[in-house]
Amino acid sequence: MYEHKDGINFRKIEASDLPALLELKRESWWGTHKSLIINSEDQRRWFESIPSDQLFLIAETRWDNGWEPCGVAVYTNIDMISRTLQIAGSIYKAFRKTETVKNCFSGGLDFGFEMLNMQRIEAEVLEYNVPSQQLEIDHLGFTVEGRRRRAVYKCGRYYDSIQMGLLREEWEAQPRVKAYGDTCNKNFSHDKMERLSKRFSRVTDAASASQ
Repeated sequence: MYEHKDGINFRKIEASDLPALLELKRESWWGTHKSLIINSEDQRRWFESIPSDQLFLIAETRWDNGWEPCGVAVYTNIDMISRTLQIAGSIYKAFRKTETVKNCFSGGLDFGFEMLNMQRIEAEVLEYNVPSQQLEIDHLGFTVEGRRRRAVYKCGRYYDSIQMGLLREEWEAQPRVKAYGDTCNKNFSHDKMERLSKRFSRVTDAASASQ
């Protein structure tokens, strides 16, 4: 479990999440997915054979009855040598007009850099999806690096795909990230670990001096 300081928790998907994820996919089956309409059996086979270079996390937020799933963070093309990946995500319908959207996407991005130790993260946004472009550029700090012309087919037409990238040092320099302090992780503090390390060093030094 990764607990972000924005109040969003991230956990790996489980079989019990599949019905909600299937409904999420059915909302946009005509979109950028390589497969068309799928059913629960297709989804089960996918879940049981997720490649090692992909990771799917469920985002959760506090709601009326405690913690509720609010979206999914998707990490694909994970390259542990070059330390790069491609990030995407979707928000469940009930949360799409709330501040939870920004918190989920920023938390998912921070997980990629802070927990997966990436040095570069890439994203893709369709040319007409202005709200997503604003989120990626203005809130998350991505830089537009190129355009794949007529790369995505939707309902009888092709659309350009806007390619974006964010480097680790650019992420670290953002005021949003700096405001979290030494980590974005609610349950870990580098400052606290440094104090404990210094305390341990003093104890061992004193023990050595007494011998």
